[in-house]
Amino acid sequence: MGVALDKLPGIVERFPGGSVAITRLDQAINLARSNSLWPLMFGTKCCAIEMLMATGASHHDLSRFGAEVARASVRQADLMVIAGAIVKKMAPRMRLLYEQMAEPRYVIATGSCAISGGPFMYNSYTVVRGADEIIPVDVYVPGCPPRPEAFFWGLLTLQKMIREGETIRAPGIRKKPVLAALPEDVSIHDIRREIRSALVDENIIDIEKAAREKPWAQKVRAWIRRVSSH
Repeated sequence: MGVALDKLPGIVERFPGGSVAITRLDQAINLARSNSLWPLMFGTKCCAIEMLMATGASHHDLSRFGAEVARASVRQADLMVIAGAIVKKMAPRMRLLYEQMAEPRYVIATGSCAISGGPFMYNSYTVVRGADEIIPVDVYVPGCPPRPEAFFWGLLTLQKMIREGETIRAPGIRKKPVLAALPEDVSIHDIRREIRSALVDENIIDIEKAAREKPWAQKVRAWIRRVSSH
């Protein structure tokens, strides 16, 4: 079945309108994949309790985004949501779980611990400094813990990436979307020029004015006035 799908785009595109048909097929497949994500239950620390449980509750309702079917089996899941720190003893197990997930598979790292080790990376020899040292991460959601709205932003970003970044013409290749860009009338040189001018302005000091504004200088002047008045 996989070989047939790999050869399908090349065969269909030879016929008139074949390229349009492949494009429409890509859109249909990616739309179905983005709206039917099945997360894997993988919480290792407090983010799993404070953030993931809140997203599935009735107030936020994760099912609005088509990703509420959390599975305990890796063979039925295609989205790993890493919530919490990863210790070195857990790292090979997490890699094994990732490799056993269904293709195409995606990863969201939530919280500072999953992204960079968080506050536990200091003076510690057990915490991995980021899940991306073990498995590829598609979307990062910062926070300690992230709010449910932040997780929804990450989920919507992943759905955007799935809808726009995959095609059956190049299976296994994933393109991440550009979420922000400079306005048309602004260039990177304009930004650098503005930053440079701001730095120059901040580092030009009027010595007499700075001395007058210092608290101890004001107290000295007030003391001199009291002494001179007596």
